[in-house]
Amino acid sequence: MKPVGAKSRGRPRQTPSDEKEMRERIIAVARELFLRDGVAAVSMRNIAAEVDCSPMWLYRYFSNKQEILWQVWDVFIGELFSRLELVSGDSPRERLEQLSFCYFDYWIQYPERFCLVFLQEDLVPDATRLYVENTAFVLRAEIFTQIIKEAQMQGDLLGGNAIEITHGLFCLLQGLALNLITVTGYQWSDPTSLSRLTVKSYLNGLAKQK
Repeated sequence: MKPVGAKSRGRPRQTPSDEKEMRERIIAVARELFLRDGVAAVSMRNIAAEVDCSPMWLYRYFSNKQEILWQVWDVFIGELFSRLELVSGDSPRERLEQLSFCYFDYWIQYPERFCLVFLQEDLVPDATRLYVENTAFVLRAEIFTQIIKEAQMQGDLLGGNAIEITHGLFCLLQGLALNLITVTGYQWSDPTSLSRLTVKSYLNGLAKQK
């Protein structure tokens, strides 16, 4: 029997607030390590050392490095869509353009985040698919599809599959960002001007003929 007043061994029991704070600290530390050193160079032991806990304690919160990486992605995606939600326009077509510019500008502003999200190899099988299917990313990305449908209803864009048009727009934006971020030896035109020209050209091709 434990003597009255004796202290329990190990770490004290954590409150939900403590656990939330610890998870956030782990994610913040991992984010900096991933961006600085690259995901492949960072181990769970490295993260635990920076957080000042044991690897065993770290595994209480995350089963593996992929789970932590997903949480880091959530931080970036959340920040991006918070910006997108503030975008406005005088018409659905104009708002769609501004949404596209905002999406592109975010990744150009943070090229290292772009690489961490879009160029990172899966650490577990089907990691990217699982992330897309089990997070709010697809739901939040529907803001583009909804605006496209509104523009179609107003006659500013041709009819057709709005989801397909959205996918084409994402491919265009991310492909453009990929070239500008990774092909650094080429003298590209100004990213802002290039993105505006590219988006407007894409949408003009979908505009109804007056």
